Amino acid sequence: METFHQAETSRLNITEYPEKVSESKSAINPQALFWALIAGVLYAIYYQQHDRGTTLGIIQLTLIIAAAIMAIVKLLGSNRKLTYTPTGSLIAREERYYNLALEHDIRQCLREGNISRLNALKTDDAGGIMIEVLTSKDKLFTAMRMQKYHLEGYLPETEWMTLNKH
Repeated sequence: METFHQAETSRLNITEYPEKVSESKSAINPQALFWALIAGVLYAIYYQQHDRGTTLGIIQLTLIIAAAIMAIVKLLGSNRKLTYTPTGSLIAREERYYNLALEHDIRQCLREGNISRLNALKTDDAGGIMIEVLTSKDKLFTAMRMQKYHLEGYLPETEWMTLNKH
């Protein structure tokens, strides 16, 4: 689960691309409804039991509480969606991690807008550099930025850059 700081830094500032990106927020997260339904069904089963003090009853009660907490977390969580305005295509977010030794190459790829060269670089899950990639489902819009790991977590090193080469 993302922390508040990570969620805030991961968002594309739509004021940077007002003619290309719009933001929407749906009223209710479907996952919240799913977890609430699970909690309700488990509670109905638990309520019908005569002996609720058994180990099985305690396990069921624990599962009910966990499902209710998940429903609340999903309900309160951000349900924001970015859309590429010209085509109405949803924008997906991806994170790629690279070794710090590739920092110069990564910066050059971003400066040139060469996404194919960036894709050719070897990723490293324990890397100190994270590239955030936002791509519309129809592949007509791509924005990237580089973040570098510091003691506080990953912090932006570059601004969002739109790329035209896929």
